[in-house]
Amino acid sequence: MDESAPKAAVFSCTHKAQGNSNDAAHLFVRGVEAAGGQADMVYLRKVKILPCTACGICEKDPESPCILAEKDYAVELFQLLMGAPFVFFASPIYFYHLPSMFKTWIDRSQQIWAAKHKGDPKVVGLSRRPAYVCLLAGRKQGAKLFDGALLTLKYFLDSFNLEITDPLTYKGIDKVGDLEADQAVTEALFNLGKGAWERHAAALAKG
Repeated sequence: MDESAPKAAVFSCTHKAQGNSNDAAHLFVRGVEAAGGQADMVYLRKVKILPCTACGICEKDPESPCILAEKDYAVELFQLLMGAPFVFFASPIYFYHLPSMFKTWIDRSQQIWAAKHKGDPKVVGLSRRPAYVCLLAGRKQGAKLFDGALLTLKYFLDSFNLEITDPLTYKGIDKVGDLEADQAVTEALFNLGKGAWERHAAALAKG
């Protein structure tokens, strides 16, 4: 494999070491690899992310680094979002929204939002790319179960010029093994990863 080639960025956003979001992320990666691609896999639970202090420095001067930049890994993960041809997030739903550590990282992206709105070419110049999402809820009902999470993800990813494409949302996926036991869901995730890389490869071929 060409280690210098761009890789998809895949994020498992569950707090659990064993869980359905991990399985979803792995299935997506297997699809990417089946299409001849590569992916960087990130488990948010293993990464130190400090909460935004709302100091406002990034809004006053987007050229200044975040005051927490050297104290955790938030900025390094943002670099993955900037450089990847496409991204994927697998996340559980807690109380109709994203889990706390995922939301903490999202809040830290205020610096990227500020840079974009100040016209920073490093952000404004990013190409428009797809973001794929799989949200898993233990609840079996709820008309607006995924609405809050999808809205937050939409505006978080927009700062990086990423746009949600074909989100997968599943209810009643609760206990460990529930996702792997559902053949239709596993096939959908594998095919999503495979199709994502195939589309990326086709776009590259066109130049």
